[in-house]
Amino acid sequence: MTGMPKDSNVDPKFTKRLCEIVGEKNATDKKHIRYAYSYDLSFVKPKSPDYIVMPTSVEQVQEVMRFANQEKISVTPYTAGTNIGGLCIPENGGILLDMKRMNKILRIDEESHYAVIEPGVSHAQLASELGKFNLRWSWPVGPPSSSVSSNAISHGIGGLSGRYGLNSEEITSMEVVLPTGELVRVGSCAIQEDSWHSCLPLPRVDGLFTGWLGTTGIITKIAIRVHPTPPILKVFTASTEKIAHMGSYLRTLGNYEICDDLTGVSWWLSQVPIPYPYKPKPTEAPEWISFATTFSWTQKEKEAREEIWKMVVDEETKKGSSLKETNYPAEALKARTQLPSQIVGSTKNYTKQAGAGISWPGTFTPVNKWEPVYDKWKEILISRNLSPSVRVTNYRGVHYGMLRAMIPFPKKTPETIENARQAIVECLKVDLDNGGIPYKPPVDFGLEINKRAHPGYVELLKKTKKMLDPNDIMNTGKLAL
Repeated sequence: MTGMPKDSNVDPKFTKRLCEIVGEKNATDKKHIRYAYSYDLSFVKPKSPDYIVMPTSVEQVQEVMRFANQEKISVTPYTAGTNIGGLCIPENGGILLDMKRMNKILRIDEESHYAVIEPGVSHAQLASELGKFNLRWSWPVGPPSSSVSSNAISHGIGGLSGRYGLNSEEITSMEVVLPTGELVRVGSCAIQEDSWHSCLPLPRVDGLFTGWLGTTGIITKIAIRVHPTPPILKVFTASTEKIAHMGSYLRTLGNYEICDDLTGVSWWLSQVPIPYPYKPKPTEAPEWISFATTFSWTQKEKEAREEIWKMVVDEETKKGSSLKETNYPAEALKARTQLPSQIVGSTKNYTKQAGAGISWPGTFTPVNKWEPVYDKWKEILISRNLSPSVRVTNYRGVHYGMLRAMIPFPKKTPETIENARQAIVECLKVDLDNGGIPYKPPVDFGLEINKRAHPGYVELLKKTKKMLDPNDIMNTGKLAL
């Protein structure tokens, strides 16, 4: 690991006060513990917090925020630390508020199909409990230890996004501690304390806390839609030689809205692990492989989905597409259909050949822009000896698509880290110029976003942030404003 963070200026009086709030075992300024929170797998430079605080109740969170606001100490919210965009690396020292001990599943409503959870609930934990009721959540392609609520409020994706949209679109209510310590509720729980079923038809105040990168408040409870699990799984797998053919296939299949997940990956991303350094694709291998997951209640429903899929293949073939039915690599397919996955998100799958580093330009990019962006990304990445390991996915039918590169790289030297950072930022600029929008963006991305943003949009962000966080203590600097 290079670029170890400089030690911070810790104030023993602050440490003592934080211990009084959450208990001596739940707050510390010890250097070796702070160091563990100073970095992630991304290219973002390590930066150390001054204090680690692990609350166990809403009241403790409120008291910590009141103290931090009074003393103007920065606060960075943190749960599982599995993000690869530097979102939990503190830009300004201060308090690292680790929420993992608030990990209760408060309710699973079998009839109205929602769950109420605390921020520390992991995907594995929720999956285990929902399984008892034959229910499921939109598990992301990530480690089972990751936080359900963090994924949802960061506009994360999941295995049901092809049908229901982003995981943030599945939020039905939430409870939030503001940077100044006040407790607020949004959604139906704001009107009736024990009602968590819907954010509508109220004003969408929950939008003040989704996509804001932990800069507007601390989520202490969140309600999300969950869904029944049909018994019959059918995965359609196909390949193409060109991204244009893959995009056309995914768009056509997406029109019929029969898939829970609808994804294509480049040859490099289908490998386990992703190749580092770059190696050429074998001539005989297709450049793009896809999987489309469908769930059915009856055999006849499954057969109807198969009929639609064959109709789509015929339609694409008539266009002159290189589309073919194919076998998806077994381990990679298992990792993407049996979620939460113990394979995807692991060092084995992503970073084994590179050595501990991985980051991305993850974006929402219109399907008709995938081809020009990917072609340029491929050129940029190969020129820097990095694999063009790219994923494309349809969400909500064909309404919008994801275009993402997962880029492993060594963290052994500053040079290899900087090489990856420059490649990733160059890729981001190409995507922004084609109308794509990055998600979970590190500060480097935020700077590029704001350069292109309408001035009224930037001013509105600033005004909203100032209203909610007058002393600018919440995840200071992450919005790159």
